[in-house]
Amino acid sequence: MRWSAPARAGPESTVDHVRRFPLLALLAALLATACTSVPPEALPAQIDRVDGAPPPETVPSEPATTTTTTTLPDPIEFAGAIAVGGLPGLVISSTTGELLTVAPDQPQGWGTQPTWSRDGTRAVAVVTSAAGPEVVVASSNDTFTHPARRPYFFFSWSGDGRYIAALGPGPAGTTLDILTAEGELATEQQLNTRSFYLAWEPGGDDLVIHRDGTLELVRDPLDLETLEPLGEPGQSFLAPGWIPGTRQIVIVDEADGGRLVRVDVDTGQRDDLGPVGGNAGLVVSPDGSRLLLSHSGPNVELGDDIDIAFPAQDEQDDGEGDGEGDEETAATELVFLESGVRVPINDQLSLWGEWSRTGDTILLLQPGLSTGIWRVVSEDGVRDLGDAPLSQTFLRDYVFFAWQYVESPRLWSPDGDAIVYGSSDRGIPGVYIQPLDGERRRIGSGDVAFWAPELPGRGSSPA
Repeated sequence: MRWSAPARAGPESTVDHVRRFPLLALLAALLATACTSVPPEALPAQIDRVDGAPPPETVPSEPATTTTTTTLPDPIEFAGAIAVGGLPGLVISSTTGELLTVAPDQPQGWGTQPTWSRDGTRAVAVVTSAAGPEVVVASSNDTFTHPARRPYFFFSWSGDGRYIAALGPGPAGTTLDILTAEGELATEQQLNTRSFYLAWEPGGDDLVIHRDGTLELVRDPLDLETLEPLGEPGQSFLAPGWIPGTRQIVIVDEADGGRLVRVDVDTGQRDDLGPVGGNAGLVVSPDGSRLLLSHSGPNVELGDDIDIAFPAQDEQDDGEGDGEGDEETAATELVFLESGVRVPINDQLSLWGEWSRTGDTILLLQPGLSTGIWRVVSEDGVRDLGDAPLSQTFLRDYVFFAWQYVESPRLWSPDGDAIVYGSSDRGIPGVYIQPLDGERRRIGSGDVAFWAPELPGRGSSPA
């Protein structure tokens, strides 16, 4: 299924006033709601091998000094599996809650930040214990454990799976380390800055980094001293979006009140895709044709949905406009990257946006009665999945930073028929699967969970 660009309709209107929505204030309010309405994450039961010992209270500043490799007895099929955080070790579970593996096999600390490689064959996490933080990687037949240089709070695998970008606390605020696919330091070099966001080249190992007010290209992840400037990205609280199949990224430039801009990382050419209002979030579709944009929009009125317009085939144009980009149509909208044509989704800000692997469906988290409402967007329109009582950890560590670290978390199932997330139901916390057609069900303990991006017996889905 492929969404097509609508025909352009007459002269562009002028937006006289764009009201900046206090997104961070909204998230803070949602976090406060979650902290009072969601019980602390309990750890017993369905994922049976994991004990419920409380996490350690202190973590020394110096990491452990040992490195271990554990060989698992039989290869494990990770395709379609779920990585779980908030339990001892790195936990990999089936969709029914069956424990596939825990890495290392006798964990001494709590696992956080579970992150799949783009082909779904490996997962990485931080396991933090009284001995210090460790990086743990689980593959189909091995686990690798290495002392961590710092307690990382974000991982992102390179497009070719050879490297892991690891962000953690540093002297200026945030520091980047580059790890191997086994989780050990790939280079002693590091980059320090206050705010740090990044985007890997799809299928490759070039890395665009957004450090405070600068945008730079790293062509060799082992050489963090050779950086090619790409100009100033404008909005500082946003990761670039790399367009698959191209050498181009999409950023928000704050010039002229905020513009969506496509930048060629080799030539520096910049193409304007139209205005952006206030705080923004963006994520590019797997095929590189469209972009989901969430921003203040022209007239943000929560609850005032706009009818989504997908015209009949004979009413569509060829998707090629004048390159100038349309004016804003809604707080959450689609932008066609070749033409700049925009399609409204609704007039609510989105706190989370994620394309399905095939690119025919979008998952949104938008403000709701509790901590939000899950909505699914497709050619059929916008459909509610219901209220989303999120776990404190998922809300605090992921939703709050969704547009900054959009590359890595994967809530969608590989075939796009369900989502998974840390939640609570009638006071019972844990990992829940929400089918698009069916009842939500709990598969076990934990506070965050992410789906491997591949189905058993199939090739990997788009990154």
